[in-house]
Amino acid sequence: MTIDESIITGAPAAEAVADDVSPPENDANGAAANGKNKENQGEKEQVPIEELYDLSKPIKRIERPSKDEQNAAIASLDKEIDALREDRKAIQTKIDEAMGKQKNTPIGRERDALNKLKNRKGLMIEQKRQIRARLEIVKLKADQIIGQQKNARSGMKFTNLADIEKEIARLQRRQETCSMSLSEEKQLIKEIEALQASRRTAEELKSKQGDLDTIKDDRKVIQADLNAKDKEIDSIQKEIDAQSKVLKELVDKQSSQRGTVDDLVKQRDAIKGKIDDKFKEKNTLRTEFREKTNDWYHNQRAIKAQRQMQYEEEKKRREEEKAAWLKKKEEEELAKTPYEEEMALCDYLADYLTKTYLTDSQEEEAKKAKEAEEKAKADIVAVKDDPFAGFKAVSKKADGDDNYFGKGKGKKKGKAKKTNKAATFSLSLDLFDQFGLISLNPPTSIDGVAASVEELKAKKQWYTEQPRGSVPTARDIRKANAEAASKAQSKGAKAGSKGKKGNFSISSNEDFAPLGSGVASSGSNANWIS
Repeated sequence: MTIDESIITGAPAAEAVADDVSPPENDANGAAANGKNKENQGEKEQVPIEELYDLSKPIKRIERPSKDEQNAAIASLDKEIDALREDRKAIQTKIDEAMGKQKNTPIGRERDALNKLKNRKGLMIEQKRQIRARLEIVKLKADQIIGQQKNARSGMKFTNLADIEKEIARLQRRQETCSMSLSEEKQLIKEIEALQASRRTAEELKSKQGDLDTIKDDRKVIQADLNAKDKEIDSIQKEIDAQSKVLKELVDKQSSQRGTVDDLVKQRDAIKGKIDDKFKEKNTLRTEFREKTNDWYHNQRAIKAQRQMQYEEEKKRREEEKAAWLKKKEEEELAKTPYEEEMALCDYLADYLTKTYLTDSQEEEAKKAKEAEEKAKADIVAVKDDPFAGFKAVSKKADGDDNYFGKGKGKKKGKAKKTNKAATFSLSLDLFDQFGLISLNPPTSIDGVAASVEELKAKKQWYTEQPRGSVPTARDIRKANAEAASKAQSKGAKAGSKGKKGNFSISSNEDFAPLGSGVASSGSNANWIS
């Protein structure tokens, strides 16, 4: 279609221009392609990171592309596109003025009048379509009633109500006046009943005939409206033809300006090409940014996967080291003498009781001092030609006097007063706990210390005869006591939360954790100090 033809037929050239300016991604084909690409991207699975990177080697970190720089570049291109659109719009205005598309020109006014006539014609055609739709509905109703009448008449001998009544009267008279067999009389009665039933059908047919007559009248009215609308459309078409002729004459007069318009169209098309190039550059920027973002994302995935792999390797190495250490400790434990801790505890308790209650402390101290003096003399080298030979160190009792060496009788030795004081027997709670760890009862008086020491020695000997794991160790007993104390504490807390108000009683064993499995509880009269 040429430009002249578009002017005559009223085709809007501006819409075509707008379509040319639109970016490729806004076209129908471009939108369909983008939708398809998005579908493919959604269906595409992520590539395994092992195929993109070698996780066994160091991975160079990729910087994340700047979204701000991307937006700034896109904004700059958008400004350039807007400027080109303004230039193209100015050229399009000049083209419209040259072609007389403006409303203030003669051609513009004539074209406006032609468009109004075409709009009126379109409105009339729409009204005609509505009238024809009404006519089709009336025809459909008439066809339905005619079909129903045909179906009803197909099984009837008489369709007129008067004929039916006349036939019924004739058959009844025959029944009353004529002699006939029983079978003939039954047949006659059936005919009479059928005629009586067809009487109702005949009444319905008569009613439907009235409806059909009404529909026919409506159809005539609608057909008249349709014919009148056709006449109006023909009349407006004549006006359109006349107006188109006037417009064509004006366009022919301006054919001398065709060369100028062609130059303006070329400029407009050149600007359109620049706009398309800008949109392509914009799409290229977006594609590059997307690819850089994907590379950065895969780099992050690779670094994360490498860290996870290193973590797993380090975890595996530590677990292997721990397993080796535990195995070594187990072997060391197996190499040790069974119940070594318990036997050492027996020695410690026996030594403590012996030194504390079975041996004189003064004699023990004197013996230690004598051994220390002999050892010191063995380490001292004798001095030859000692200038201080025969001197003895003395000291004054008064404060501030200096010590000096000199000959003299020395200090008189006074006799030390000996006081034989009865030793007091007492055991700490820690000792009770230690006796409980080896399942023995501590001595309750100084008379039972010797027997307790013998029990400890026998217990040590007993431990040497037991195989590993046959009896509870001190560690096991200590752990069991801690658990029992924890349960007792939690039980007391629960009882206190329920509002239990009880008096403390020293005679009640429930308020104390056991000190040892071998200690017998004897009530409030048990006294461990004698």
